[in-house]
Amino acid sequence: MRLMLLRCSALLLALTALTACSTPQTSSTASTSEAEAPAPTPEPITKLKAVALSDALPYSSQNEQEWEGLAHEVLGVIQAELGGDAAPEIIDVTSIKAAGEALKDGSANIACGVSFSWERAEQLSYSLPFAVGGVRLLTTGDNDGTPEALKGTSIGVVKDSVPADVVAKQLPETELEQFDSPEAALDALKQGSVDAIASGALWAKANAGAVPGSKAVPERPYGRSAVACVVASENQALLAKANVAIAQLLQNYIDGDDTSTNRINRWIGPESAVGLSTETIATYYNAVLSTVTGIDTQTQPD
Repeated sequence: MRLMLLRCSALLLALTALTACSTPQTSSTASTSEAEAPAPTPEPITKLKAVALSDALPYSSQNEQEWEGLAHEVLGVIQAELGGDAAPEIIDVTSIKAAGEALKDGSANIACGVSFSWERAEQLSYSLPFAVGGVRLLTTGDNDGTPEALKGTSIGVVKDSVPADVVAKQLPETELEQFDSPEAALDALKQGSVDAIASGALWAKANAGAVPGSKAVPERPYGRSAVACVVASENQALLAKANVAIAQLLQNYIDGDDTSTNRINRWIGPESAVGLSTETIATYYNAVLSTVTGIDTQTQPD
């Protein structure tokens, strides 16, 4: 019983803290007329319209007509939290820029598998994270991925991505080649037109087998960034639902729930191409929940 109360408290505190941080506050000096004429409340969202790239494993990939990946597992639990039997509608985009535009113009209402950046956070609201990454390089060259080894090399990046910013700032002595999608960058590496691809750390590990002789370097990624879902800033009700669903997924993984464990491990667990241990994943998820809620979410004896 005490464990159940801790879980419920953790979820409620997470929701309260995140909503308070992301919802604009009303000025105490607002006029009476403004108070009497509040902005219209957006219609509640009951079905997800999610933007996705078809070549961004471990987060997203299209296998014939079926979408799969860690981001789609997360979308599934958020849709379940919203209710109804409908599956999320997936809107295929070809670039990060197109994904952002779809969220801003309302043709999509969510994107999952998005690395945190301060620039994005000024325009969109982030959910609780469900993964953490940094920037690593996928390369066929004989180097360890350090700045010294990469001097003079050509590095492919996806336009408008966090890795593109990191390479520009931290590896100024390299030649930057920009591509619209991860697939285009990967093709360039296969053809030898770039020496490496800078990408999210989990993407690099998941795609290391796509190019013969390739490897993900360096051992310690450049920078660290959380990976989460994003919604338009006005969609705070959807954000609240997403946070509850993600918190439940993370807690269920910590508790060893089979369904939740399989959802996560299939894409980043010990038997996946990424190969993270269950202990590593559970430790990170516990850190996410305890940081937001102030409660240790590990199972406690009664």
